[in-house]
Amino acid sequence: MSGNVEGFDLAGQRALVVGNVAEPIDAIADACAAAGAMVTRQLVSPSQSNRVLPGAIAVHDSLDILISGFDSFLARPVCEIAPEQLSSVMLANFASQFTACQMAIATMRKQHHGGRIVLLTSALGERGVANTSAYAAAHGAVHNLVRALACEVAAEHITVNAIALGWMDWMHDRIDPSDDRAARALRFPIIKRPGSAADIGALAVWLCGGGAGYVTGQVFPLDGGLTQHL
Repeated sequence: MSGNVEGFDLAGQRALVVGNVAEPIDAIADACAAAGAMVTRQLVSPSQSNRVLPGAIAVHDSLDILISGFDSFLARPVCEIAPEQLSSVMLANFASQFTACQMAIATMRKQHHGGRIVLLTSALGERGVANTSAYAAAHGAVHNLVRALACEVAAEHITVNAIALGWMDWMHDRIDPSDDRAARALRFPIIKRPGSAADIGALAVWLCGGGAGYVTGQVFPLDGGLTQHL
C-alpha cells in the first residue's frame, strides 16, 4: 500500500501547469498541489505562449514538472480551411506545446536531475473524424512529439507522456446536446457520459510521480473508451 501512496507523492516538486483552458489546468494544478507539489498555474492564450512561457519558467529556481495543455478546436470541411486558419490551428494545438517542452527541457537539463513532462492532447490525434482534418493533424503532431522527445531526453532522466482527452463536459464549442447529429458523438464513449475535469487529476499526478519513472513516450487515452468505438 505504501508503494502506491508514494507513487502519487509530489512533495518538494516544483510544477508548472500551463495552458489556455481553465477546467483541466485548474483540476491538474489542484491535484498536484494536493499531492505536495509547489505549483504555478498559468492560463495563457496560444498567441501569447512564446512571450509568456519564458517568464513563467524563469521564475522557478528549479522545474521538476511541466504539464502543458493548449487546445483550440476547428471543425470545417478540408476545402474550406483557409491558410490562416490552418496556421492558427497548428500554432494553438501544436506549436505552443512544442515551445513549452523546448523551454522546460532546457531548464531541466541545467539541473541535472531529470524531470517530468505531461502534455494534454486530443483523442482525435489518434482517431480522426470528418471535418476535423486540421485539428486532428495538429494533435497527431503532438502525439508524435511525445514519442520523439521521449527518445531524445530519456538519457537525461526526463520522461515525456501525454493524456489524450475525449469528449469533455467543458467542450461546448464542439458538441451541442440539442443537435441530434452532434449528440450522437456522446454515444461513442463506452462510458456513456462526457468526461469532467475531476477525471484528469489523478492520472496527471501519477505520471509526474515516482510510480511512473519507467513510463515514457506514451499517450494515455482518457476518453471513456471513445477510441475503442471510433
